[in-house]
Amino acid sequence: MMAMRGFFVAGICALGIGAFAGNGSLAQAAPYDNIVKKMDALQSQNPDLISRFELGANDQNQMIYGWRFENEATRAPQKGPVLEKSKQLVVGVHHGNEQLSADVAFQFATDLAREMTQATAPNYPKIANRIFYVIPVLNIGGYNAGRREEYNRNGRSTDPNRDYPDPCYDGPTFTLSSTRNLAAFMRTEGIVGSITIHGYIGTFTYPWGIYTNNTKTQDNAWFVAAARESVKQNGYSTGTHADAIYPTAGAYEDWAYYELGAWTMLLELRNGANVQKDSKAMMTFFAQVPTERSYNNAHLGRCTNVEGVIRARP
Repeated sequence: MMAMRGFFVAGICALGIGAFAGNGSLAQAAPYDNIVKKMDALQSQNPDLISRFELGANDQNQMIYGWRFENEATRAPQKGPVLEKSKQLVVGVHHGNEQLSADVAFQFATDLAREMTQATAPNYPKIANRIFYVIPVLNIGGYNAGRREEYNRNGRSTDPNRDYPDPCYDGPTFTLSSTRNLAAFMRTEGIVGSITIHGYIGTFTYPWGIYTNNTKTQDNAWFVAAARESVKQNGYSTGTHADAIYPTAGAYEDWAYYELGAWTMLLELRNGANVQKDSKAMMTFFAQVPTERSYNNAHLGRCTNVEGVIRARP
């Protein structure tokens, strides 16, 4: 009964009636076990391309799974120099009530399997020689319950998307095992480009989203051009997180850029989004990501006062 109740709540919280499945049809949003089954099925169809990995357990000892994509045919020849492939990451469901983000992550994974292996695919030349990681659900407990936040080991409800270090805020960080594991993974794997999926506004945005007097990074011109090219696929609005949505502190997208120099984007799905178009927008972005991290990622602005309760972006 509880499982069915969680399934029902999850679907209602996503869009009011349900979420779009990978084939574009309307269906109730699936709980975590179903997303894992769908990803595993995709892996079984592409055994030479996809493998499953463990990100680590959350504070309820539930294992967070991700899937790795690499086209072995694009490896450097043994006799020549071994060039490290650029690594990219997609993360869905920081917020458990944004159910559709998992479906978009799955749609992207499905499209990625085709684009990385078919030489005639539009983005094959730019993405086939890269490694991709897809983590469809970071906040398992929130996803299964249709609840925005996640419980830490002390039973405190915590917003995962304000649990990261921030150049303009000294609040507690990495209080959740899920965010701590994700950060460790990004550091270890040397992630170069990343998209995190949320909802439901209809924007595709980039740093800064912090409390600063200058919301534009030193890489602003690149971000503007890459975002505008990407949203030709889905018609979303673009801009910095702070300008297009509102500023906050402790968000993944700003942390990954300011600490690691990763080229990070925040995809805010439109309510009732077309998952195929959103997947294409993501693919277009990754085809533009440089092969190395940014070296111009320092925050040079002046931090402004954080007043009242910090709101996390949707």
